[in-house]
Amino acid sequence: MTPEAEPHDTDEERVIGSDIHHDPWLTPACPALQALAAAVFADIEHNSPMPPRQRRDATERRRAVTENLIASLAHLVLHHPAGTRLAVSARNDPTTRYDRPRFPREVVTKLIGSMEALGLVTRQRGGRGNQRSTIEPTPRLREMLAGLESGPRPIGREAGAETIILKASTGRGRSKLLLDYADTPETIAMRADMQAINAFLAEADIGLDGNPPQLPVFLTRRFQIEHPDAPHTFDQHGRLYGGFWMNLPKTRRHLIKINGEAVADLDFTAMFPQLAYLAAGAVLPRGDPYGGIEGLPRAAAKMGLSALLSRQGAMRRLPSEVRETAGKEWNAERLSEALAKRHPAIASMFGTGLGLRLMFTESRILVAALRILMAQGVPALPMHDGIMVARSKAESAKQAMGGACGGVVGVALPVIRKAMHAYG
Repeated sequence: MTPEAEPHDTDEERVIGSDIHHDPWLTPACPALQALAAAVFADIEHNSPMPPRQRRDATERRRAVTENLIASLAHLVLHHPAGTRLAVSARNDPTTRYDRPRFPREVVTKLIGSMEALGLVTRQRGGRGNQRSTIEPTPRLREMLAGLESGPRPIGREAGAETIILKASTGRGRSKLLLDYADTPETIAMRADMQAINAFLAEADIGLDGNPPQLPVFLTRRFQIEHPDAPHTFDQHGRLYGGFWMNLPKTRRHLIKINGEAVADLDFTAMFPQLAYLAAGAVLPRGDPYGGIEGLPRAAAKMGLSALLSRQGAMRRLPSEVRETAGKEWNAERLSEALAKRHPAIASMFGTGLGLRLMFTESRILVAALRILMAQGVPALPMHDGIMVARSKAESAKQAMGGACGGVVGVALPVIRKAMHAYG
């Protein structure tokens, strides 16, 4: 398989520069968009020469692809700035578990051409070495899509998309490789968890600033191995992605409502160092684990500690975000020494790649907490090291988070309720 664009960590679709990646699982959900897709499909069929005898399944494939393209373009128009384009792969790779069945790319390409001929889209073909075309709706199609925002949520998802993602590192600064894999009892159980979580959240009324989410909630777990030839294991990374709330600025989180109620933002305190100390058989000292280093901003210490725990080998230069936050007087050697002095009990773990396993432990705790809350009928929105719930459920959620920690690592890690902008 070939490297794919790295998914945006916290958005509902993968982003490639200023373009969004085509999601073959989107489908029209409201009557108006369904009617528009049907009309476009009828026009395409009328204007495209067909063999005298057409297999019914071939017709249904074209219909499904047309519906998906219309839903994707509607999402582009409704929720992205003008000039954003939809990137569609024309690569004829073998079908894998990540592909939508009976959704051949050659049919997608052909129908894009038909829509272009009807004056509905404009297309830019990928250049040499780039097998992605990009499309955007013409003013004519934009006019057809006008008014969808005022009605029910127009876009849904077909069932069956893969929720357990496995990738391999291909080198520093390079895209990770998306891997097909054989199911095991472990992956089947994890997929069942994700299906249950997504189905439960789909039934909740989750909105932002009085509006429903752009797309149905669809969370995935993403795992990683060290290189493409390594055994396919599912004990590294494992964090949840895909919720619209995950990359929402802190100043807007107060606008989220669950079943009409404002949310409480609950966070495990210093979870990464807490888990690292547990792995070392030590106890995290009292006080702020990211404070107490003269001249080093707290944010830089936090990012630096995570980087040291996650990387393989000694840090030779500062990651760009750490460098920008720490200031020009700090370099990799000085930062490493300062954090080793601040945390001698885990300094031997720096440069061992432990971070991906800590993320896996963290993700197990989050999934366990979500399952506990589901059993209580409480919708919860996962972050990497915390959750958001309706304010009236904050205490129940704290208990669930503590219980999940106890079940996974044997102790209940501390949970705080974070301040939110415009908290009432």
